[in-house]
Amino acid sequence: MVNRCPGTPPEKGNPPLENRFLTVIGEVEKARKGLAACAAAFLLLAVVCFLFSERALLVLVRLLGKRLVSYSPEEGFIALASLSLYGAFVLTLPLAGYLLWRGVVAPRVPEWRKWGGAVVAVATALFLCGALLGYFVLLPAGIGFLVGFETQDVQALISAKKFISFCGTMLIALGLSFEAPLASFFLARLGLLKPSFFRNRWRHALLACTVLSAILTPTPDVYNLTLMALPLLGLYFVSFLVVVVAAPAPADG
Repeated sequence: MVNRCPGTPPEKGNPPLENRFLTVIGEVEKARKGLAACAAAFLLLAVVCFLFSERALLVLVRLLGKRLVSYSPEEGFIALASLSLYGAFVLTLPLAGYLLWRGVVAPRVPEWRKWGGAVVAVATALFLCGALLGYFVLLPAGIGFLVGFETQDVQALISAKKFISFCGTMLIALGLSFEAPLASFFLARLGLLKPSFFRNRWRHALLACTVLSAILTPTPDVYNLTLMALPLLGLYFVSFLVVVVAAPAPADG
């Protein structure tokens, strides 16, 4: 143990344990405030979404082309409440993304601080692209496939709660998966992601997309699993192209 005279500054290197502890406390405090803001916004938006939940349900039912059924007295309320929570989650994402950028990314990469608004706008647009692809292409195809097994003697009765779970899970999963190219861009700019990563792991990506689709798809059929896996695999290759363009050129010598 080395003794220092009083007033002698600490040696250079790692900051003192007290300073590191205060830094961690500061980060936790910022995260707590951000989480509280997101929670408050989520609850408020859930109430607002519930007021419009019946109209939103009609938009989803158009994909089905038939009436939903309720298997218990409370299922109708639970279905509308679930739809409200899905909607509140989606509407809270831009705020959560901005707080994440301001609290985590900007302090560590100060030159990116001014990009916060543009990044949130691009992330929101990408999420909407994924959700719209699901609504206009994948959900109609998946629902049509499942309902197509009806016969004259067997009629499908679609539970309201399960139908909302099916639609909400697929739309949100697709929306979030469309953020992959944006995340890949910034990871490439930081030097954490290189084109070789994608070239060497495309077989692993194929397996990962299949497993992830099996987890995210509420139904066990292979048809809907494939519908979910194809966009995910496509996003893998789009992210690869983004990394090729965004990755810093290797230094000469």
